[in-house]
Amino acid sequence: MAVELTLPKLGFDMEEGAIAAWLKNEGDPVKKGEVVAEVETDKATVEMEAPADGVLLKILVPAGQVVPVNTPVALIGEPGEAVETAAAPTPAVAEETAPTPEPAPASAPAVAPAEEVKATPVARRLAEEHGVDLSRVQGTGPGGRITKEDVQAHLEQADEPPPPDGVKASPAARRRARELGVDIRQVPGSGPDGRIVIRDVEAFAERAAAVVETPAPAPTPAPTAPTAPVVPVQPIGAAEEIPLTRMRQRIAEVMTASKAPVPHFYVTMSIDMDAAMALRQQINATLADEGIKVSVNDMIVKAAALALRKFPNINASFAGDKIIRHGDVNVGIAVAVESGLLTVVVRNADQKSLSQIAAEARAKVQRAREGKVQPDDIGGSTFTVSNLGMYGVDSFVAVITPPEAAILAVGGVQKVPVVRNDEIVVGQVLKVTLSADHRVTDGAEAAEFLVEFKRLLENPMRLML
Repeated sequence: MAVELTLPKLGFDMEEGAIAAWLKNEGDPVKKGEVVAEVETDKATVEMEAPADGVLLKILVPAGQVVPVNTPVALIGEPGEAVETAAAPTPAVAEETAPTPEPAPASAPAVAPAEEVKATPVARRLAEEHGVDLSRVQGTGPGGRITKEDVQAHLEQADEPPPPDGVKASPAARRRARELGVDIRQVPGSGPDGRIVIRDVEAFAERAAAVVETPAPAPTPAPTAPTAPVVPVQPIGAAEEIPLTRMRQRIAEVMTASKAPVPHFYVTMSIDMDAAMALRQQINATLADEGIKVSVNDMIVKAAALALRKFPNINASFAGDKIIRHGDVNVGIAVAVESGLLTVVVRNADQKSLSQIAAEARAKVQRAREGKVQPDDIGGSTFTVSNLGMYGVDSFVAVITPPEAAILAVGGVQKVPVVRNDEIVVGQVLKVTLSADHRVTDGAEAAEFLVEFKRLLENPMRLML
């Protein structure tokens, strides 16, 4: 019997995703665990593996289509197995509700439909934002598929022919202007070379409405998702406007959703790292032949995981009328990637050795930076460590990632004067700051958590037990 391959949920906040590319064709044999497709989310492109041995009988969702999580995207079964034809999955944005596009003026140059051009979802979004005709872009991806890099190269090297009205505007911006009744010639452009993009049209329409309308006072609506006010900005000097990537938009949404409604409080502590640094040096010398190298962050992850086991309210989530204490200790590690921030997860970190944490974290961080994360690499963290020590940062505070109840901001290990036995000596000190959700825990408990965390790092042999 055929097995459904469904779009995986790769994070608590993931609602939809796109098939970036199919790496197998219908009729190709596949092995369980073999990568058959790439899935693009707001945060990363993730490899999707076959759930069973067999043949790729049917591709239900073509590359580039956005669908909700858990949607069947393909069928895997035995060679020659009959497949019942089912209705195609509903895209995340229903076509039935899409407005009928207005016909273009007769003098407008013909543009090939987007469906005829092979392009990744990221490339399509970038082209839409900058008004690039994908039919004019040379693809360098598999099978001639257009990638993000191809669009960026086109923006840098090629110029679109001037439109009949002399106004540089993307097709999407022109459609939006017609919908809003905006004279496109009056809109200042913020895209490359002053090109008008959708956001320019919408901003112009909002400003015009604010000038001509004086709405009557209305009842205050019920609060919905928190939003941050956008302060009007006047560009200064030779300013440059950079459109938000999908990942950066998602980061903005999640951080606003955290900082606005979540009552953060902060607790900072200094930790003597002399013993931990000495033990790390000894471990790495011993395991050098095995290719294992333990980092300071690996020790921090292990210490945090053991401390979380003793303080379940820090390893918890606020859920409206209750607090959920998680059964697993899954420590997230914030990773800076090209387009923003990604959190990889060391699952059950409290049950793993330092060498296991080191190997797992290094592999997942590397995949994140290369844009090759796997489904198990992200999502499901119960606590996060954000380390900026490699940049020479002494200390900082971090914003909690919902639905977690806390995040640990870690600075660098600094050599500073310390007092020991009434003498001033040079010591290696680490500063950490815990940001916690006051709905779940209080200052005293957060301080006790850091005391335990400090005890473990200052007596690092406990990390080996």
